Amino acid sequence: MNSLKILRIVDSLKLADILEIKRALYYLSENTPIQESDIELNRGIHEILEQNYYKTLSILLSSRQFEYFKVLLDYSVDLDIFIEVTKIPDRFEHLSAIHLNGITRGQIGDIFIVLKIFNEYGLLKNDIHLENFKVVEEIKKDKLIISNLQDLFGEVSDDLIYYIFESMLRNILELFKAAMVTEEGFDFFYSEDQLIRFFNNYTIYGLSVENLGKIEDFIKVFQKGYSELDDNEKNNNKKFVEIEFKKRTHLVSINNIDKNLNNFTSVKDHYNFYNLSMVLLGGLGPEGHGFTYSTPKGEIIEICSDRKETNAIIIKYKEFLKQQFLSKLKVELKNKNINAQLVKRILKFLSESLKPKELINYFKTKAILKQISEFLIEIQNLPDFQEKELQKLLSKISSAITIILRPIEMIDQFKCRMNLIEEGNIKSEDIAKLTSLKEKSHYDVLRERFFFQNQIKWLFKIYSKEIANFQK
Repeated sequence: MNSLKILRIVDSLKLADILEIKRALYYLSENTPIQESDIELNRGIHEILEQNYYKTLSILLSSRQFEYFKVLLDYSVDLDIFIEVTKIPDRFEHLSAIHLNGITRGQIGDIFIVLKIFNEYGLLKNDIHLENFKVVEEIKKDKLIISNLQDLFGEVSDDLIYYIFESMLRNILELFKAAMVTEEGFDFFYSEDQLIRFFNNYTIYGLSVENLGKIEDFIKVFQKGYSELDDNEKNNNKKFVEIEFKKRTHLVSINNIDKNLNNFTSVKDHYNFYNLSMVLLGGLGPEGHGFTYSTPKGEIIEICSDRKETNAIIIKYKEFLKQQFLSKLKVELKNKNINAQLVKRILKFLSESLKPKELINYFKTKAILKQISEFLIEIQNLPDFQEKELQKLLSKISSAITIILRPIEMIDQFKCRMNLIEEGNIKSEDIAKLTSLKEKSHYDVLRERFFFQNQIKWLFKIYSKEIANFQK
């Protein structure tokens, strides 16, 4: 019966109907559904609403319905409820279950989703003992850890640090103990080096990840490769050089390395993931491709899809900011001999309808053409509309858009982005954010990897004696 009542609450959230949400929350008790007049008059009803509000939050959390969990939190003001986090039943138990489920079943994304929600709404509030507070203060001195936490979760509070470096680490410790009791043989858990090595070669979110070594070694190989260019190539401002590093052929932008060399060499002072190269041969991707990035720990990390998903890999397509797209479209429409006044009106219409700084890519072709088609239908009867054959005109416009947004090779995409770095339009550290498989970018993988590396370090720093006892 409760499951049906929760579904009613979820349905009311979808409708964004406050009255229906109140009725659904009240209905969670054994009482009769209430009327609108009752809500305003009966204070006792509000107490029942509040009790069921917190109960529902707990249920949504335990059932991993994070979207509705967040939506219901947002409705607290409309429901006249001042959130008291301690009233959410078993919130930390549910959070621990999500954490351990993420670790053991590979549902890592859930950990970051729910932790961000908890942090955003102040749901991590806890009493921090003096001994643990010392650890919190020590961690706060590590600027890279704090930058990583800010990047992942927003504002960094003592409660957030405490949960990540105390409660979550305690969960992992309990996982170790359970493994020992059941004799499942998870020996790799008990070595810091082996755990760290796991993050040197693994797959997550359909993306393969490999640690290729140290940045300084890569830079030395690059500098040697550049020095071997002949004078003619240097004088002609050659933009790219191919080098061999870790049994891979890398294409490297000379300007990108020169521009960010200080950041690479003093990488431990920078919380950024700079793009270093595109792997042309021997890489992790199905065609031997890959992309490499620096990390705040001085590593060079290669990432690429571990399977062919042409339609999902955004890196296979040009992406243009709004103004870049409109500028190129203007040129192409003129090349199609479309009336200049009509071109002006189409561009004005798109400029107003497309969102500022929106990324325009291959996947938006149909949506853009639909917008233009609807716009032309509206104006085709006006005196200054010169084109009588609407479909013919749309065909020309479609051809112009296809020329701009057509799929291109990865190597051309890489060169395009390196040129944008040279022109100052994007930064080297932005490349990882623009390279994705479905909903996860290379940047997500890099920052989450950095998060777990820090957890491993502190796990063995805080609990080294207890872990050592497991091995006896």
